[in-house]
Amino acid sequence: MDGRIQRKVSDYLSTAFGVRHLDTITTAGLIRHVAADTSQTASLLDNVEASMKGHGSNMIAVVAHHDCAGNPVSDRVQKQEVANAMTRLAETYPGAGVIGLWLNEQWIVERIRTG
Repeated sequence: MDGRIQRKVSDYLSTAFGVRHLDTITTAGLIRHVAADTSQTASLLDNVEASMKGHGSNMIAVVAHHDCAGNPVSDRVQKQEVANAMTRLAETYPGAGVIGLWLNEQWIVERIRTG
């Protein structure tokens, strides 16, 4: 949701993966809703499903950032939530590539690796 990260993430994905168009699903604190079941989880996963089936998306980027007002927990906790969300999405959409991205204090995109 945070406008401070939108262009940086778009530029990163365009450069790293040759992506020309992005479907963007946003809500405040999104990763906590995907990492664990909340009242918003089903709706968010419905949006992912629409992107995958309706637009042919084959890659999912799970993104979080420092100083998140919608998920005011430590960076360490957010990075773990990204990893948990990545696992959930990879299990739900086995044909999709799932990556995790973190924007640090300098708003630089870093990859989050699991396992």
